[in-house]
Amino acid sequence: MELVIDDKQLMPAVKETIKQLGLVPEQSLKGLTWSVDEFRHECLGGKSRAWVKREIFDRYPETYIENGGFIVDPFPGTGRKTIIYAYDASLWVNEHYREFNWRS
Repeated sequence: MELVIDDKQLMPAVKETIKQLGLVPEQSLKGLTWSVDEFRHECLGGKSRAWVKREIFDRYPETYIENGGFIVDPFPGTGRKTIIYAYDASLWVNEHYREFNWRS
C-alpha cells in the first residue's frame, strides 16, 4: 500500500521538526552589525578595546571594508563610529583565531 502525502502539508511539518531539533539557528548573523564592544564580547572573549585595535585593526588591514573586509571606519574621528558586519567578522575570526596573541 502506498501512502501519498501532499507537499503543501508535509513541508510545514518538516520545517517545524527541523526547528525543534535545533538544526536551524535561532538567530542568523547575516545583516547584523556590531560595535567594537559587541565584536570583542561576541568573538574575542571580551578582550579590551586596545587589544582589538592592536591585534586586529592594526595587524589585519584586509579586514577594512575598502580592502574587501568587514570593518567600516576602524579608526573613526569625532562624531563617527566603527561598524563591523557580524556575519563576515565571525567567519573571519573563526579562520584566524590561532594567529592572535591572546596573552598580550
